Amino acid sequence: MRKLFAIVLASFVVIGLDAKVIKKDQMNAENLKKFAGSVYAYEAPTEPLTPAPKGFKPVYLTHFGRHGSRFLDNASNYDRPYNYLKEAADADMLTDFGKDVLRRLEIIRAEADQRAGDLTQKGMQQHRDIARRMVENYPELFTNDKIIMARSTTSHRVLVSEYSALMQILRMRPKIKFDYDSSNHDEPWMYTEDKGVSAHKRKASAAVSEFNKNHTHPERLMKALFKDTSFITDYQGQGRDQSSSLFTSLYDVASYVQGSDPGVDLNDVFTYDEWYDLFLMNNMRWYSQGGFTPLTDNVVPYGHCVTLQNFIDFADEALAGNSVSVMLRYGHEVTLMSYFSLLCLNGSGYSTDDLESVADHWVAYDLACMGGNVQWIFFRDKKGNVIVKFLMNEVEATLPDEVPFYKDAKGKELKPYYRWEDVRKFYLDKIAYWEDFKAHDDTPVEESSSSRRSFRQEINTATN
Repeated sequence: MRKLFAIVLASFVVIGLDAKVIKKDQMNAENLKKFAGSVYAYEAPTEPLTPAPKGFKPVYLTHFGRHGSRFLDNASNYDRPYNYLKEAADADMLTDFGKDVLRRLEIIRAEADQRAGDLTQKGMQQHRDIARRMVENYPELFTNDKIIMARSTTSHRVLVSEYSALMQILRMRPKIKFDYDSSNHDEPWMYTEDKGVSAHKRKASAAVSEFNKNHTHPERLMKALFKDTSFITDYQGQGRDQSSSLFTSLYDVASYVQGSDPGVDLNDVFTYDEWYDLFLMNNMRWYSQGGFTPLTDNVVPYGHCVTLQNFIDFADEALAGNSVSVMLRYGHEVTLMSYFSLLCLNGSGYSTDDLESVADHWVAYDLACMGGNVQWIFFRDKKGNVIVKFLMNEVEATLPDEVPFYKDAKGKELKPYYRWEDVRKFYLDKIAYWEDFKAHDDTPVEESSSSRRSFRQEINTATN
């Protein structure tokens, strides 16, 4: 039965479309921060937006955004590399370079003290800026007779992201009406993943573990940090090699530093080759958990079909005239990464089982980076025709070729606009496929908590 559905699924998965990716030989000091992958700190778009076709006015904007830049989510993520190097320093086992890395870790760790998981000032500013551009780009949607609806998960950093955006809108439109909330009531379409994908996700664990093993090369860095590498390869004389742990822990800290402002960085700790390998592992973590791949039966993104259905339902209600002109949702990368894949924007529905080629087509920094977001903007003319365009991190994005662009009365394609009825059918077909697949799937739905932990431990070798 699964083979039959695999054939049907091919029509819903985008194959062979390239995202805008930076190749390994294109790495430089200016683009290095993107190789933090999923924790790349969101930056303002530079591409201009295409004006709406003549006669069309914006009537509704619907959005899902990841929280902004934050500190590492557990103090142990700062303590781990610091403690290794501090212990080595006390034993006079650090090189001069190792001592300097420890000095910088002390500064970074002090800035993050008691702030684990908190949104940074940069994270707040990211959402203020995104909200400001919404108001500037679509002022017709932010008038006093409209309602701005906003929902978030109950996570503190997500709440602060939501409030940062709403406060910015309020500064610009002091009399506007808000309907905002943060409650577990909305968790099904804000965060929860369909249980039907859980067992499928585990199928990739062995391949991902092997991939990570092939891209973990801490030897050079250990020689640069320690006078005698046996300090870390035979840690505390107990035969434990902790070099990979230190290697990936330093990458975690180095990646997150761009989201705050401690006054120092760790960019020079790794060579470009090492940065790229570590990025590949971070990217693979999210591809295996949020992308389409035959390794997981090409179903993982369907785990957030309920989010897609929510977008459609709320759009239908807004277009019918419920006075809501903007719907803002604030959540996490675990939802946004899968959701972007499900939407198939700019080839984000790419599918492959060749893990070494993934980063040539699908990159986390173009999807759910810190502050990453998707926006659908709807327009209507006087005849009642409705068209929609998509923004992927505030840059115009396109659907697969099977969804035609909107054409004017003369038959001219007007990119990147689509007829809402075409888009609606494209996505409802995806949802219908998923429901049909679940009805015939013989893969066990439930999994034990121990197996979930085991899978996370296997695929999170690269990052915490």
